[in-house]
Amino acid sequence: MYHEAMDRWPDARKCEFEALVETARIEKAHPLILDVPSGGGYLSAYLTDGAKLVSIDPAPNFLKSGTHESDHQVICAPHEAIPLPDDSADAILSLAGMHHIDDQVGVFQEWFRLLRSGGALTIGDAEEGSATAEFLDGVVGRFNSMGHQGKYLRAEQLEMLGAIGFTVTFAAIKSYGWQFEDRSQMFEYCRTLFCMDSNPSDEDLLQAIEQTVGFKELDGSCALNWALYFIRAVKP
Repeated sequence: MYHEAMDRWPDARKCEFEALVETARIEKAHPLILDVPSGGGYLSAYLTDGAKLVSIDPAPNFLKSGTHESDHQVICAPHEAIPLPDDSADAILSLAGMHHIDDQVGVFQEWFRLLRSGGALTIGDAEEGSATAEFLDGVVGRFNSMGHQGKYLRAEQLEMLGAIGFTVTFAAIKSYGWQFEDRSQMFEYCRTLFCMDSNPSDEDLLQAIEQTVGFKELDGSCALNWALYFIRAVKP
């Protein structure tokens, strides 16, 4: 259902992917970029020509359901045990996946190993206590039969990164909107992307959204308010 949402409304989260790439500040002409967890490989649409992307995800079914460019390498592996050489990547990008990882120290150590000197790790995920986190755990957790309980970003992750050897060069909230034609499309996108198999009504979703992240309607369009905490950390 996640991939169905991304295929039917490919531009809904455009601003989110752009915010990640903007934060990463990848300046090398032909960088090797690791996308972890990559899901369906949707990051590729936002990278500059010449970038070599490696899509990495621990879930084989998730990888198979996505759409990956033929020239991009796809690896099914745990976040903390990626079968690539030391010092092999120019950048690692991780969007909205950290909150599902329990052993974050182990994962940061593995990503530090994979980065070349001067390479950067860029993360975008919900901040602990934020409206985004409340939506994920409260709304998604309520309407998805599997529930939802995330381990969200906070000052502790910055301390982890520093202790491992990273230099944090950016850490801030970026706010934007998920873009839709109207309310109906926004509701259907949320049901599909988050696998809301209890099939909440439009009224249920409207109330849940208004109580958490909120939304805006302007000039015939609709935007679900969203915000993630973005971190950029460099390997010296």
